[in-house]
Amino acid sequence: MPAMTTITSTANLRNSLSEPASDAAGPTTADWVRELESTLRSWRHPQIGHDELFAREERKQLSICRRRVSPQSATVAFVSYENPFGRAGGVFAVADNQTQSMRRNGRRVLVLSPLHSRLRTAPTPAHLRLAGQCEVPFGAHTVPVEIHEHIRAGVRWILLKAAGFFEAGGGPDRSDPYRHDDEHRLLIDSLFFGKAVPYVLAALELRDNVVVQLNDWETTAAAFSVKDALLRRQLRSAVVVLTMHNPYDRGVTKEEMSLVTPRAAAFREPRHTMYQYCLPLVDGPIVTVSRRFAEEFTTDPLQTRFFADHLQDLFTRMQVVGIDNGLFGEWRQPFSELAVEEAALGMPQRILAEKRVRRRLMLDLLSEYTDPRCLGVLNGHHGRPLRELPDEIPVFMMFGRFDPAQKGFDLLLRTIESLPQGLARFVIATIAHDTASPFFADLAEVAERRRGELVVYPFRMEKGYREVLAGASYVVMPSLYEPFGGATEAFLEGTPVVARATGGLAQQVVDLDEHPERGSGFAFRERAPDTPYDWHAIQYAATPLDRMRVPYYGRMVAGLVQSLTRAADLYRRAPAAYASLLAGLDTHAAQFRWEDNLAAYLLVYRAAVRW
Repeated sequence: MPAMTTITSTANLRNSLSEPASDAAGPTTADWVRELESTLRSWRHPQIGHDELFAREERKQLSICRRRVSPQSATVAFVSYENPFGRAGGVFAVADNQTQSMRRNGRRVLVLSPLHSRLRTAPTPAHLRLAGQCEVPFGAHTVPVEIHEHIRAGVRWILLKAAGFFEAGGGPDRSDPYRHDDEHRLLIDSLFFGKAVPYVLAALELRDNVVVQLNDWETTAAAFSVKDALLRRQLRSAVVVLTMHNPYDRGVTKEEMSLVTPRAAAFREPRHTMYQYCLPLVDGPIVTVSRRFAEEFTTDPLQTRFFADHLQDLFTRMQVVGIDNGLFGEWRQPFSELAVEEAALGMPQRILAEKRVRRRLMLDLLSEYTDPRCLGVLNGHHGRPLRELPDEIPVFMMFGRFDPAQKGFDLLLRTIESLPQGLARFVIATIAHDTASPFFADLAEVAERRRGELVVYPFRMEKGYREVLAGASYVVMPSLYEPFGGATEAFLEGTPVVARATGGLAQQVVDLDEHPERGSGFAFRERAPDTPYDWHAIQYAATPLDRMRVPYYGRMVAGLVQSLTRAADLYRRAPAAYASLLAGLDTHAAQFRWEDNLAAYLLVYRAAVRW
């Protein structure tokens, strides 16, 4: 195992960035919105390539159409490839929570999304109402589109159905809208979806005062189609903004872009991806889902040298701003008020007793959870039944989609192998589609080698997920990168987090050793890569073993080993400190408010209108 001396404290890492890693150590959420207002007051669009794409009179007309939008009263058309009936990542959770918050705060809002008709989770007729229809020109064809409406928590979800489009099989569990048998279909469907957006808005009589809020590359073709719709007066006033929930992009040819608009061929400089073509047509600065990740887009070698190396010039000229997500769920105090008050006064017994009740429920559920798809098994001490696991042995949980490029499941596996046997128990809950990959085989191999200590649920847990989240001693989030992250989800269930200090996790997880009075878990960040190509070696590694040959990856493992050891020691040996940690989790979660998110987006809408 690499020497522990390679670890750099998160305090040193935070000092290298202009924004503190935690709101607790810096500006309040209200402060960061005010800072964003000051930043955007001087923002001006760089108009990259606009003189190549549009004649002078067209640019003048687009300016008039843009300035007619009133950001405060505009209808927000939230454009999302995910919806309640087809989801795979975090985009749906943001769309659902953000649009509900808009509605509660008096904003006019609706969501536009494809109807993914072949998924197991596709809506039934009872879920939908036919709201209209339109015809969308696409290449040499005109495609009829049915416009269906689904109401969710008072928000209109407009689902587009078109024969021959949005027919992803969904992968092994038939629920992933991005998983096609032919990978090229996702690109074609995304181009068609973007082309259809203004036609659907016009069919719904939403022609004036519209903010079209795009999300990720799958929706960005609408940046072109909305401009074309304004010029032919299909729409009368609209602006386009974009949120990048992750750095993923997609290659596209000039010929494929011509399915949406012939204008794409007018760029003089070569362009090869959806973002390279479409970002210049977005009217506002580029938004991402946390302030820290906005900085990392242009400073972290994983982004600047690997995922987004081809976008750095656009990022610099367009400017990337971070707007923190709110909570995914209602804020609540996970423990009784009396337990929290007593813990703050140095009396940990009540809050620890409440946590033990949740732990026992978790152990009961895990003991009874029988599914042939499970990998590994948990038991108690020295092979006893799991229900008899001694209270002093911590249980660590990791959850999320199985994505070796991002989530760090293999980091946790290497850490488990490095820890003494019997130190802890580990639960991994993930949704794995590529079960033939060496990284999935790694899960099964470690679960067998550490049988009794590790169980893996490689599917969506139909029962017990919340109970495990609430009963675990800690949640582990060793992400290679994390635009926002789900630490607040754990906090709301009364569980602290051990995390790699990256992206939104660096804002959410305050290291207890560095800030004893306000910690929310344990955070680590290894020393920077030795060469610009370390991230290439990690991301292109064919197997987990290949990753271990990269010294930088070894430093990540060492950092997680150290952090899990610290967390386990606190849990076993310092019950009062662990109780104090539990008592403050709701305060950390409460810093992330959709009201602040909406106020910040309004600033982006204003910037998009006024240039």
